[in-house]
Amino acid sequence: MVETRESPRVSVNKLGQFLTGTPALRKRIIFMQKHPPEPQYLFYPEATRAITEYLCHGRSDAVLRHHQRCLVEAAAQNPEDAHRLAFNADAIERFRVAADELAHSHAVPSPADASAPPLEVAGVSINVRPEMLLRSMDRNGEMRSGLIKLYFSMHRPLDERAGQYITTVLQEYAEQRLEQQGVVDHRLVRVFDVFAGRVFVAPRARQRRLSDVRLACEEIAARWDVH
Repeated sequence: MVETRESPRVSVNKLGQFLTGTPALRKRIIFMQKHPPEPQYLFYPEATRAITEYLCHGRSDAVLRHHQRCLVEAAAQNPEDAHRLAFNADAIERFRVAADELAHSHAVPSPADASAPPLEVAGVSINVRPEMLLRSMDRNGEMRSGLIKLYFSMHRPLDERAGQYITTVLQEYAEQRLEQQGVVDHRLVRVFDVFAGRVFVAPRARQRRLSDVRLACEEIAARWDVH
């Protein structure tokens, strides 16, 4: 049975699309966020695990190959599941080609806390769920922190505006959630578009974008009951 969410909510990646999308796309995003697909149709959990393990455990190519092999050998339950397995294997291969784009000097990645609560903006819960925490020591011996969020879409790559909106929300989330991990450094707040092989870094100036995010959330909240 398809779930219907009573309270307005949106994922940070979909919010980035919403902020730069056409009216038709915005309407569809609200509908899909209110009536999400069942968990078994979530498309990229295997690729997410593979990429996170690779980055957090020494960047060994053997990690990616192991996960790809498991996907190839997995028995699909139906045609939709076969497509999902193939797309996850393709995502891992795309990541392997572009992995160097995520080189972050001396920053050390680790899995992020998946249980952290969402970011609340204008009556909307924004599910941020970053995959990784980044920590680095600056030249003065001060701990700096940041986050990595993965973005998966074969047919809707992020453009510069959408990428900056997502990283802006990601930085706001980091500043509210990472106070014990060190000062948030915008250069360590990143979104990686896996299929496009492109990294977006949080901009230094973000007040205008945060204002746009608030207006977008007000629109989502106002239109939630319509859909």
